[in-house]
Amino acid sequence: MKKVLTVLALMLPMMAFSQWRMGVNGGVDLNHYIIDKQFQTDYQFKDRWGLTMGVMGQYDVNDWLGIRAELNWTQKNYKQKRVVYNIMEHRYVNNYLQLPVMASFSFGGEQVRGFVNAGMYGGYWLNSSRKGFDTSTFSERSYDFTEKMEFNNKRDQRWDIGFVGGGGVEYRFARHWAAQVEVRYYYSTTSVQKDYTGFKDPRYHSTLALQAGVWYCF
Repeated sequence: MKKVLTVLALMLPMMAFSQWRMGVNGGVDLNHYIIDKQFQTDYQFKDRWGLTMGVMGQYDVNDWLGIRAELNWTQKNYKQKRVVYNIMEHRYVNNYLQLPVMASFSFGGEQVRGFVNAGMYGGYWLNSSRKGFDTSTFSERSYDFTEKMEFNNKRDQRWDIGFVGGGGVEYRFARHWAAQVEVRYYYSTTSVQKDYTGFKDPRYHSTLALQAGVWYCF
Protein backbone atom coordinates (compact mmCIF):
# COMPACT_ATOMS: atom_id res chain seq x y z
CA MET A 1 0.00 0.00 0.00
CA LYS A 2 2.84 2.37 0.84
CA LYS A 3 4.41 1.70 -2.56
CA VAL A 4 1.14 2.54 -4.31
CA LEU A 5 0.78 5.77 -2.35
CA THR A 6 4.40 6.67 -3.16
CA VAL A 7 3.82 6.13 -6.89
CA LEU A 8 0.62 8.20 -6.79
CA ALA A 9 2.42 10.99 -4.95
CA LEU A 10 5.12 11.05 -7.63
CA MET A 11 2.51 11.08 -10.40
CA LEU A 12 0.37 13.86 -8.94
CA PRO A 13 2.50 16.76 -10.30
CA MET A 14 2.43 15.19 -13.76
CA MET A 15 -1.34 14.56 -13.59
CA ALA A 16 -1.91 18.14 -12.47
CA PHE A 17 -0.02 19.51 -15.46
CA SER A 18 -0.98 17.02 -18.16
CA GLN A 19 -3.19 18.30 -20.95
CA TRP A 20 -4.31 17.50 -24.46
CA ARG A 21 -3.85 19.60 -27.56
CA MET A 22 -5.06 19.20 -31.14
CA GLY A 23 -4.16 21.05 -34.31
CA VAL A 24 -3.51 21.17 -38.03
CA ASN A 25 -0.34 21.75 -40.03
CA GLY A 26 0.80 22.28 -43.60
CA GLY A 27 3.87 23.14 -45.60
CA VAL A 28 6.28 22.08 -48.31
CA ASP A 29 8.80 19.26 -48.57
CA LEU A 30 11.86 18.44 -50.66
CA ASN A 31 12.28 14.75 -51.46
CA HIS A 32 15.53 12.98 -52.33
CA TYR A 33 15.27 9.66 -54.14
CA ILE A 34 18.05 7.30 -53.04
CA ILE A 35 18.99 4.76 -55.72
CA ASP A 36 22.06 2.82 -56.77
CA LYS A 37 22.19 3.61 -60.47
CA GLN A 38 24.61 0.74 -61.10
CA PHE A 39 25.03 0.73 -64.88
CA GLN A 40 22.51 3.52 -65.52
CA THR A 41 25.27 6.10 -65.71
CA ASP A 42 23.42 8.31 -68.20
CA TYR A 43 20.43 8.77 -65.86
CA GLN A 44 20.08 11.48 -63.24
CA PHE A 45 17.63 11.48 -60.34
CA LYS A 46 16.82 14.97 -59.05
CA ASP A 47 15.07 16.22 -55.90
CA ARG A 48 11.59 17.70 -56.26
CA TRP A 49 9.35 19.85 -54.10
CA GLY A 50 5.98 18.67 -52.85
CA LEU A 51 3.27 19.48 -50.33
CA THR A 52 2.46 18.15 -46.88
CA MET A 53 -0.53 18.70 -44.57
CA GLY A 54 -2.26 16.92 -41.74
CA VAL A 55 -3.96 16.82 -38.36
CA MET A 56 -2.08 16.31 -35.10
CA GLY A 57 -2.71 15.52 -31.47
CA GLN A 58 -0.42 15.69 -28.47
CA TYR A 59 -0.57 14.70 -24.83
CA ASP A 60 1.70 16.88 -22.68
CA VAL A 61 2.91 14.82 -19.74
CA ASN A 62 4.66 17.80 -18.16
CA ASP A 63 6.10 21.15 -19.24
CA TRP A 64 8.99 19.56 -21.18
CA LEU A 65 7.69 16.21 -22.48
CA GLY A 66 4.78 15.35 -24.76
CA ILE A 67 3.67 12.41 -26.91
CA ARG A 68 2.62 13.47 -30.42
CA ALA A 69 0.77 11.55 -33.13
CA GLU A 70 -0.21 12.82 -36.57
CA LEU A 71 -2.07 11.73 -39.65
CA ASN A 72 -0.67 13.51 -42.67
CA TRP A 73 -0.63 13.48 -46.45
CA THR A 74 2.87 13.95 -47.83
CA GLN A 75 4.21 14.04 -51.37
CA LYS A 76 7.53 12.31 -52.09
CA ASN A 77 8.36 13.50 -55.58
CA TYR A 78 11.44 13.19 -57.76
CA LYS A 79 12.62 13.71 -61.33
CA GLN A 80 14.35 11.21 -63.60
CA LYS A 81 16.33 12.58 -66.53
CA ARG A 82 18.48 11.07 -69.25
CA VAL A 83 21.27 13.54 -69.82
CA VAL A 84 22.72 11.97 -72.99
CA TYR A 85 21.18 13.93 -75.89
CA ASN A 86 18.48 15.16 -73.47
CA ILE A 87 15.99 12.59 -74.83
CA MET A 88 13.78 12.09 -71.76
CA GLU A 89 12.60 13.69 -68.51
CA HIS A 90 10.03 12.10 -66.19
CA ARG A 91 8.63 14.06 -63.21
CA TYR A 92 7.05 11.77 -60.62
CA VAL A 93 4.41 12.71 -58.04
CA ASN A 94 3.99 10.19 -55.20
CA ASN A 95 1.28 10.69 -52.57
CA TYR A 96 1.66 9.02 -49.17
CA LEU A 97 -0.57 8.77 -46.10
CA GLN A 98 1.62 8.77 -42.98
CA LEU A 99 1.25 8.25 -39.23
CA PRO A 100 4.25 9.68 -37.32
CA VAL A 101 4.43 8.98 -33.56
CA MET A 102 7.01 11.05 -31.71
CA ALA A 103 8.25 12.14 -28.32
CA SER A 104 8.24 15.95 -28.15
CA PHE A 105 10.78 17.67 -25.89
CA SER A 106 10.27 21.39 -25.25
CA PHE A 107 12.27 24.09 -23.50
CA GLY A 108 12.13 27.83 -22.92
CA GLY A 109 9.67 30.33 -21.48
CA GLU A 110 5.89 30.27 -21.14
CA GLN A 111 5.15 32.21 -24.35
CA VAL A 112 8.03 31.30 -26.68
CA ARG A 113 9.46 27.77 -26.53
CA GLY A 114 11.73 25.61 -28.62
CA PHE A 115 11.02 21.93 -29.20
CA VAL A 116 12.58 18.78 -30.63
CA ASN A 117 10.61 15.79 -31.93
CA ALA A 118 11.89 12.24 -32.48
CA GLY A 119 10.19 8.96 -33.28
CA MET A 120 9.04 6.63 -36.05
CA TYR A 121 6.40 6.67 -38.74
CA GLY A 122 4.39 4.23 -40.81
CA GLY A 123 3.00 5.13 -44.20
CA TYR A 124 1.13 3.88 -47.24
CA TRP A 125 1.77 4.80 -50.89
CA LEU A 126 -1.64 6.03 -52.07
CA ASN A 127 -1.05 6.76 -55.75
CA SER A 128 1.52 7.92 -58.26
CA SER A 129 1.63 9.82 -61.54
CA ARG A 130 4.22 11.24 -63.90
CA LYS A 131 4.55 13.69 -66.74
CA GLY A 132 7.31 15.01 -68.95
CA PHE A 133 8.72 14.09 -72.32
CA ASP A 134 10.30 11.06 -73.94
CA THR A 135 11.68 10.02 -77.33
CA SER A 136 10.36 7.19 -79.48
CA THR A 137 13.00 4.59 -80.36
CA PHE A 138 11.28 4.01 -83.72
CA SER A 139 10.65 7.51 -85.05
CA GLU A 140 13.24 9.28 -82.85
CA ARG A 141 10.65 11.98 -82.23
CA SER A 142 10.02 13.53 -78.83
CA TYR A 143 6.55 13.61 -77.32
CA ASP A 144 4.96 14.99 -74.15
CA PHE A 145 2.87 12.85 -71.83
CA THR A 146 0.90 12.85 -68.57
CA GLU A 147 -0.16 9.54 -67.08
CA LYS A 148 -1.28 7.80 -63.93
CA MET A 149 1.04 5.05 -62.74
CA GLU A 150 -0.42 1.60 -62.16
CA PHE A 151 0.94 -0.35 -59.21
CA ASN A 152 2.52 -3.77 -59.69
CA ASN A 153 2.08 -5.91 -56.57
CA LYS A 154 5.14 -7.99 -57.39
CA ARG A 155 7.36 -4.94 -57.86
CA ASP A 156 6.02 -2.02 -55.82
CA GLN A 157 6.22 -1.87 -52.02
CA ARG A 158 3.38 0.37 -50.91
CA TRP A 159 4.00 0.18 -47.14
CA ASP A 160 6.60 2.59 -45.81
CA ILE A 161 8.31 2.55 -42.38
CA GLY A 162 11.08 4.78 -41.14
CA PHE A 163 12.42 7.32 -38.67
CA VAL A 164 11.27 10.90 -38.22
CA GLY A 165 12.70 13.85 -36.32
CA GLY A 166 12.61 17.60 -36.28
CA GLY A 167 12.73 20.81 -34.34
CA GLY A 168 11.22 24.25 -34.24
CA VAL A 169 9.70 27.10 -32.27
CA GLU A 170 6.28 27.50 -30.63
CA TYR A 171 4.57 30.80 -29.87
CA ARG A 172 1.68 30.82 -27.36
CA PHE A 173 -0.37 33.78 -28.61
CA ALA A 174 -3.51 33.17 -26.49
CA ARG A 175 -4.58 31.17 -23.46
CA HIS A 176 -5.70 28.15 -25.50
CA TRP A 177 -3.91 28.79 -28.80
CA ALA A 178 -0.35 28.24 -29.99
CA ALA A 179 1.45 28.37 -33.34
CA GLN A 180 4.48 26.33 -34.37
CA VAL A 181 7.07 26.35 -37.15
CA GLU A 182 9.04 23.15 -37.64
CA VAL A 183 11.75 21.66 -39.84
CA ARG A 184 11.22 17.91 -40.08
CA TYR A 185 13.10 15.01 -41.65
CA TYR A 186 11.70 11.61 -42.72
CA TYR A 187 14.12 8.77 -43.45
CA SER A 188 12.53 5.68 -44.99
CA THR A 189 13.98 2.26 -44.11
CA THR A 190 11.70 0.44 -46.56
CA SER A 191 12.60 0.13 -50.24
CA VAL A 192 9.84 1.23 -52.60
CA GLN A 193 10.83 -1.62 -54.92
CA LYS A 194 10.72 -5.29 -53.94
CA ASP A 195 13.29 -7.88 -54.97
CA TYR A 196 10.82 -9.18 -57.51
CA THR A 197 13.43 -10.46 -60.01
CA GLY A 198 15.89 -11.84 -57.48
CA PHE A 199 18.16 -8.89 -58.28
CA LYS A 200 18.55 -6.41 -55.44
CA ASP A 201 17.71 -2.85 -56.49
CA PRO A 202 16.69 -0.97 -53.29
CA ARG A 203 15.25 2.53 -53.60
CA TYR A 204 14.41 4.82 -50.69
CA HIS A 205 12.87 8.21 -49.97
CA SER A 206 14.60 10.85 -47.85
CA THR A 207 12.31 13.83 -47.21
CA LEU A 208 12.92 17.23 -45.62
CA ALA A 209 9.79 19.23 -44.73
CA LEU A 210 9.18 22.82 -43.63
CA GLN A 211 5.76 23.21 -42.02
CA ALA A 212 3.69 25.48 -39.82
CA GLY A 213 0.83 24.50 -37.52
CA VAL A 214 -1.76 25.82 -35.13
CA TRP A 215 -2.70 24.14 -31.84
CA TYR A 216 -5.76 24.36 -29.63
CA CYS A 217 -4.70 23.51 -26.06
CA PHE A 218 -7.43 22.20 -23.77
